[in-house]
Order: sequence, then structure tokens, then C-alpha cells
Amino acid sequence: MRNNTKGISYVELIIIMGMLAALMSLFSVSFSSAWRARASKAANSVDAILSQSKVNALSGQNNIVLVSYREKDDDAGYKEAGYYAELYDQADTDAAGDPIYNTVPYKSELIGNSRLNISLNDTQLEEGSYIKVEFDGKKGSVNYAGLVLSPDDNPDSTEDETKISFSFGGTYIITIYKLTGEHGIG
Repeated sequence: MRNNTKGISYVELIIIMGMLAALMSLFSVSFSSAWRARASKAANSVDAILSQSKVNALSGQNNIVLVSYREKDDDAGYKEAGYYAELYDQADTDAAGDPIYNTVPYKSELIGNSRLNISLNDTQLEEGSYIKVEFDGKKGSVNYAGLVLSPDDNPDSTEDETKISFSFGGTYIITIYKLTGEHGIG
């Protein structure tokens, strides 16, 4: 019996490298698709909560939408750390007649982990800040939409439209129009 001590030929090496390159491109495409799907899911979830908030406002229920990063806290209902879209309803009013919102959301949805990039009008959402949106109950327009440091803050809404971007392998943008309250993913 004859032993082959030459090793791998150049042709065999090129074939192996070609196969590895093909496998790497398949994995790259599938990971990219999965990442885009996560950004799409986040945008769709926030858009659905915005729709629910607008319908609630038009039916006489004051409520706000908050998008923020939350640490894991089983007692508060945050089963994992990540970005959450939450809907809060009005609990009471203060002496000036302004709404005071419940401290616990009646709807909360995990929309992505810490690798998801969320921004409002090109300003990155960071830990400790919130995207806050409130619709007007009489007209359906936007009372305010902006980036705040506390859920009690009311951001200036001087812009005719607000853009919330979700990026993770792909970018999805929700545009909210102030005068009509219309919004959609583009």
C-alpha cells in the first residue's frame, strides 16, 4: 500500500476555500435577514401601540406612549433587559388640570435588545431617556412627541413631523404627522 505524504494539492485547497466562501455568504445573508426582521418587528410593534393610543384618545381616554430601555426587573414585569414600547393611561389630574398617568403601563411589549438602535429625529435614544407621544382626544392630532428625560416631561412639538428610526441590519422609520396624528412605517 502506498502512503500519500504530499498533503492537499492547490486544486483541493481552492475547492475547499470556495466551499467555505459560499457557506459564509449564505450565513451572512441569513443573519442580515434576521437582523432586518428584528428592526421591522420593533417598528411594527411601536406603530401598533401608537394606533391604539390614538384610538383611545379619540374615545376620550388620555394616555401616553413611552419607548425606553428597561433593565431586567421581574417585579416590575420586565422579564429581560431591552427596549420596551408601553402604553400608560391617565390616573388623575393635578391642580392645574393636567393629567397624571399611572406608574404601571397597561400595555408593555419588549421590542428589542440593547443592540437595536432607536432614534427620534436623528437623536439616539439612550438609557435614562424616553420617546414620549401623546395624541389629542378632540382632533386626533399629536399634542407632543419628543425625547424626554422623565415620563413627566412634555417635549416641544414644533416639528410638523416626527421620525422614529429603528436600525438593526436594516432601518425602518415611523413618521408621525403632528396636525393629523397619522403615522406609518416607511
